[in-house]
Amino acid sequence: VLKEGIHWGLSADWLDPATSGYAVSAHLPLYLLHDALVKAMPEGIFTPSLAESYTVSPDSKVYEFKLRKGVKFHNGDLLNAEDVIFSFWRYKAAQAKIIHGKTEKVEAVNPHLVHFHFKEPFPDFLEYLVPGVTTIGWVVPKKYVEKVGDAGFRKHPIGAGPYKFIEFVAGQRLVVEAFEEYWRKVPHIKRMEFHIVAEPATRLAMAKRGEVDIATLMQGVFYEDLKKDPNLRLLAPLSPTRWIVYITSQWDPKSPWSDARVRKAASLAIDRKTLADIHMPGCDPIGGLGLEGDPSALHFPPDPYDPERAKKVLAEAGYPKGFHGGKFYPYQGGYWPYGEQVATYWKAVGITVDSVLLDRPAWMANREGGKMKGGLFIDPATGPTIGGRLSYLFGTTSYGNYPDLQALWDQYQRENSPKVRKDLISNLQKLIHERTMYIPLTSTNSPAAFGPKVKGNPYKIQPLIWFTAPFEDMELESK
Repeated sequence: VLKEGIHWGLSADWLDPATSGYAVSAHLPLYLLHDALVKAMPEGIFTPSLAESYTVSPDSKVYEFKLRKGVKFHNGDLLNAEDVIFSFWRYKAAQAKIIHGKTEKVEAVNPHLVHFHFKEPFPDFLEYLVPGVTTIGWVVPKKYVEKVGDAGFRKHPIGAGPYKFIEFVAGQRLVVEAFEEYWRKVPHIKRMEFHIVAEPATRLAMAKRGEVDIATLMQGVFYEDLKKDPNLRLLAPLSPTRWIVYITSQWDPKSPWSDARVRKAASLAIDRKTLADIHMPGCDPIGGLGLEGDPSALHFPPDPYDPERAKKVLAEAGYPKGFHGGKFYPYQGGYWPYGEQVATYWKAVGITVDSVLLDRPAWMANREGGKMKGGLFIDPATGPTIGGRLSYLFGTTSYGNYPDLQALWDQYQRENSPKVRKDLISNLQKLIHERTMYIPLTSTNSPAAFGPKVKGNPYKIQPLIWFTAPFEDMELESK
């Protein structure tokens, strides 16, 4: 048995790929219980999984997925093309309208061959299949869902992943057991329990007493305490997530935030190095969203910490005494102090905000439901490439846009030439940066306490996915 004390709440919506959306927080139940056509694995971002192979037509309008034979769901049903088609159309979370709107038809050529036909070139379709953008390519059993309904499915999800659902108690725990017939391999660990423990002091104490084998998010004094404990190891996954401040009222001409100078001043007011050192030890300030190694991502230097210049720019914009910036939603639970420190930097230059603290499921529901309109929030950019990272700024999860930038994005989405696409997304990134459309903050990690039962460093298995996948590859030390 592996027991883990996690710092974030889990939502019943995340037990179902149709309602998981793009939340990094949803990766844990997703990778445990379910499987996808392609997914991020140690072999690469678009590793064939339920599909053993795929091809794309030269015009990027037809995608063919050859399904793996003999794959079983947890209830014994064999996975086939009808399950894939059913799951695709059933998906209703982030970007669903966009993807469904582009789709001409999805057909089962035979029980193990699926063709997706799009109305126009869709060169980014694979990217939309990867968590961090959408979960539209994750497959559930059609017959079972039709039998129990959506509500019944969330109460007892059946998937094709490495672990079977045993129990979910909202706000408390998720329990799973190994699925011995998982197509990839039999999981090493027979049972996993994830206990939701909001307080870092409690998580660390539980790890010290051996009540949990892993305790996530050790920051500040707990990070220092953990480093001194000879019985625990400190391991930190370097996440692909980049934290930004999203300013929803920048498109309201009556708002101070509509002035790019004000947004730049708010960026100059933040000491990113100290922010990272305190809350994300080992992380760095960022100037943009792109990951290292992404050939289409441009890299900008982070804005310097210059509060005096920030005050001067605010005065030039007509706010010499500062202004009230509206509601501010720091990212959930364990990251509230990170957000509160950003608000403190703003206050020092005259920008005051009203912080609204939500747990992660509520935060995600409000963000995706458009309920943060008029405010600001710290957003996690999570897609595997710059195209995926920008997609949620221009899709159904966007709170507004500039017509010229939207036109560039729409053109990028239609364009099939790799060279033209790269030029378009480079130009888009430059314009976004020039206007401070969002405020980049820092890269992210989550230092965790590991007890003696956990073998090796699970975070080394898969650097793109947190807490940690592939779960079937994790091992415990033999006694």
